[in-house]
Amino acid sequence: MKKVLFLIFSGLIFIIGCEIDHGIEPIRSSIQGEIQYKGDWPGTPAEVRLIAASKFPPAGVSDLILGETVPPNVQSHQFSFYLKPGTYNVLGVAWREQASTWDILSVCGLYFAGTDSLLPGDITLAHDTSNVKAIKIVVDRSKARRVVNARITGKINFQGTWPDSILEVRVVASSAPTPNVFALLQKPPTLLDLSFSDAITPNSTSANYTINAAPTPYYVTGVIFFRMNRSLSMEDLTYSLKVGGLKLQQIQPVPEDAIAGPDFNIVF
Repeated sequence: MKKVLFLIFSGLIFIIGCEIDHGIEPIRSSIQGEIQYKGDWPGTPAEVRLIAASKFPPAGVSDLILGETVPPNVQSHQFSFYLKPGTYNVLGVAWREQASTWDILSVCGLYFAGTDSLLPGDITLAHDTSNVKAIKIVVDRSKARRVVNARITGKINFQGTWPDSILEVRVVASSAPTPNVFALLQKPPTLLDLSFSDAITPNSTSANYTINAAPTPYYVTGVIFFRMNRSLSMEDLTYSLKVGGLKLQQIQPVPEDAIAGPDFNIVF
């Protein structure tokens, strides 16, 4: 009888031992590279972190994956960003000023695969041991934007039949000085010059927009149409101009307030 009880007890211990959760497996796939800094911060950083997102443009700060902190006041820094396998459409650096919060505006450096400054580079971690190396991110600290609850607001009316290929619409404001439309098309702004509104769904007849903005002058405001299976490009700026979605108008947002931006009448 004692032998039977011993065997039963031993079997229970074995089963229980097999069901113990030993914790989550550590993430081994990573992106490695170098952050290169220049310029001076516009304020005192509370923290600077690596960021990633699997969607471009991110719908909001909740779409950002916040990584490890990185030193803010060095000339360069070697990093390893451990992420789950997948494709990341955004990789960069974000900063948070003292007594401020995280926002899409916090992004102050991005990885670009080529010379196209309107499109961040995609990085794919194919499996759980993938390591993508030699990635360079440039951070111009002097262009880091402060999050001070400044907003640009306006309204859009849409006329005509929406193209089927449009996934969503954003209103963007550019802080890159732009004297005229020709200069805009010859030298478009970079992503780091742009502030985005929330997404507007296709087939709307009208919509109000709000752009979270930095307390710095903006020179161009535009309605940008994001399409299926196509990256943001100069062609999208030209299309916005064609349908009435680009306006050159200097706007100076102020902290803790909303300022009127241009209204748009889009004719498809």
